[in-house]
Amino acid sequence: MREIETGNRPSARKRKARGKRRPPDQLRGRLRPHDPFELIRWLALSQPDPRKALAELVQNSLDASATRVRVTRRRERKTPCLFILDNGEGIIPELDRPAALKYIATHIGHSRKRSLSPQERLTLMTQGQYGIGLLGFWSLGEILEVRTAMPGQRAHRLVLHRDRPDYHIEPLRGRLGLDETWTEIVVVGLHREAQTALIGRRAADYLASELRGQLLARSVDLIVEDRMSRGRAQKVIQVRPPRFLGERLEGIGPLEIPGYPPVRFEIYLAGEPHESDGEPRGLALYSTGTLVAESFHDLAGLGLDRAPWIDARLSGIVDFPALRVAPGSRRGVVVDEAAGAFAQALRMIEPILIGVLDAIERRRSEEIDRSLIRDLQRAFRDFHRHRPSYTMLPVANPGRTGSGAGGESKTGEGSESAAEGVGASTDEATSETPSAVRAQQPELLPPGPLDRVKLTPTPLYVECRGQRGARARALDATDCRVEDEVEYCWSIDGPIGTLIHDGLPPERVILAAGDVEAKGRLTVVARSEGREARAETEVEVLAEIPAGRGSEGIPEPKLVHHPGAPWRSRMEDGQWEVNTGHRDFRAVVDRPALKLRYLAMLFAKEIVVRSHQDPRLAPALEQLVEVTAYADRRFSARGRGRKKRPENR
Repeated sequence: MREIETGNRPSARKRKARGKRRPPDQLRGRLRPHDPFELIRWLALSQPDPRKALAELVQNSLDASATRVRVTRRRERKTPCLFILDNGEGIIPELDRPAALKYIATHIGHSRKRSLSPQERLTLMTQGQYGIGLLGFWSLGEILEVRTAMPGQRAHRLVLHRDRPDYHIEPLRGRLGLDETWTEIVVVGLHREAQTALIGRRAADYLASELRGQLLARSVDLIVEDRMSRGRAQKVIQVRPPRFLGERLEGIGPLEIPGYPPVRFEIYLAGEPHESDGEPRGLALYSTGTLVAESFHDLAGLGLDRAPWIDARLSGIVDFPALRVAPGSRRGVVVDEAAGAFAQALRMIEPILIGVLDAIERRRSEEIDRSLIRDLQRAFRDFHRHRPSYTMLPVANPGRTGSGAGGESKTGEGSESAAEGVGASTDEATSETPSAVRAQQPELLPPGPLDRVKLTPTPLYVECRGQRGARARALDATDCRVEDEVEYCWSIDGPIGTLIHDGLPPERVILAAGDVEAKGRLTVVARSEGREARAETEVEVLAEIPAGRGSEGIPEPKLVHHPGAPWRSRMEDGQWEVNTGHRDFRAVVDRPALKLRYLAMLFAKEIVVRSHQDPRLAPALEQLVEVTAYADRRFSARGRGRKKRPENR
C-alpha cells in the first residue's frame, strides 16, 4: 500500500511547475513587427544625409581592407549614377557569390561585425555593426546594385529598389571575367538634392573629415571622380585627411580606461575664432576613426557640453573606440556603460587640460607683450637724437662686461629675470608656472618634445673688447624644460666679434666683442628627436655701457594691477609702471595694435612730464590719453564694420 502511494505522488518537477503556474490573466510572448518591411522603411529613412550615406558605403570598403577605393559620379544612359569601386576582400568571401548576396538581402539588421569586441574593432579599424548601411541608398537614389566578383567565380549582382520589398540576384553581364576580387556599389537615379551634395569637391571634403582617423590609420588610396561637373571644376580629387590649425597640445593622452581601449587625443590651440572663419571650431568626437559627434555641444546627455571641451579656441579630435552610435543617422552617442566610463574619465583630466591651456595662453600673452615692448623701443630708438630737448626715462643697466667665463655677472642674471617677467598681467599672475602644472600630474603630462628655444639675455649689449655670456633653454609646448638630449648650434651675423665655446656646456656661449662699435645678431638652433627650434637676439657692441640707473632711454614697463587706481602710468622709484587694471588697458589687452598705440601714448606722456618737470601737466596729459584712446577704439570698431558690410550685403 505504501508503494502505491509513493508511485502516485507527483514528482518534484511537477510540484515546482504547479507552484510557478501563471495566473490566467497574464500572457507572455516575443516582440515581432506587424510588417517587417515597414520597419525596414523607417530604418532607411532614419538616414537623411546623402553625404553620410556615401560615407557609410565607403566605410564598408575600408572595413573590407580595401587599399584602393574610387568614388565616381557620372551619367549612365542619361541617368545620374554613383559608383563606389574597391579592391577589398569581397562580400563574405567564403560563400559563393549568389549565396553571399542572398545573405545580405535576407539579413537586414544583422552584421557579422557585431560580435567584435571594442579592442578588436580598434585593431581592425572596423566601424560597422548594425547591418543597415546599404539602406542609406534611399537618401541617394532609386536603385542600388551590389556587384561582386571573386577569383574562380562568375560575377553577380544584387538589385534593390527604393521603397520595394523584393530583390533579385543575377549574373553580371558585359563584364570581363578577370581573375580578381572587386566589389562595386552602384546607386542609379540620384536624387537632385543628392547630386548637389555629392559634387566632387564637397564629397571629397566631407569624406576627408568624416573618415579622418580611418584614412590616417590605413594605407588606402581614396579618389573622388566627378564626371558630371562642368567648366573648371576639379574632376579628380585625392581625398586627404584635413590638417588642424594652431599649436598642438603635446603630452595629453592616451588615457587608459579599465576594460576598454584607451582614449586618444589630438588637440590644437588656434586662438580666438573670428566671424570671418566661417564654421566655428571645436573638438569633435570620433569612434575608431569615424566621426560620431561634430561638437561636444551634442554630448549634453553625457554632461560633456562644458569647458574645456566646448572651448572655441580648441580644434581636433577625441577618439574612443568603445562608443556606440545611433544605428540610422550614425550621429550621437548611445548612453551606456562604455559612454559613462568615457565621460567619467574626461571629467578627471579636465583640470589638467585647463591648466595646460592657461599656461600656454599665459606664455603667448607674455610673448606678445615682449614683442610690443620691442616695437615700442624701436619706434622711439632715435627719438632723443632728433628731439634732444626732451628727457628720456631712466632705464636699468642694459648690460655689462661679463666678469668671468660664461658671463655670469649679476647684471646678466638680472637681464634674464627682467626678460622673463615682462608681460605678466599682475604681480601674482606668474605664481603658478607651467612647470607647476606639470608637477601636479607628472604621469599624465610628461615633458613633451621640443617646441621652442628661449635665448637670454635679449637684447644683448657688450662693450668693445669685452665679453658677454648667453644661454639657451629648450622648452616644450607648455614651457617645461625638454628632458631629451638637445643639440645646440650657435652663430653670429655681423662684425660683432667671435663666439667662445671652450669649457662651456652646449647651451651656453660667450661673445667676445670686437674693437669697434657694431650691430648684429646672435642665433641659436636647437635640435632634438627630429625637431628643430630657432631663436635669435639683437647684439649691440658699445664703446661704453653706463653703470647704475643714471642712463636714460626706453625702459621696459613694469606691469602692475591696480583696478581701482585712476592713473594709467606713472614713475615710481625710477621705474616706469603701467596699470593693467585700468579700464583703458583692459579694453585693448586682446588687440595688439591698439595696445601698442596705448603704450606709446603713455610713454609720450611720461616723457613730456619728465622733460618739463611740472606736475600740473600730469592731469591734463592723462585726459589727453583718455580721449585719444577712446577715439582709437572707435576708429578701429568702425574699420571692422566697414570690412564686414560687403559680406552682410
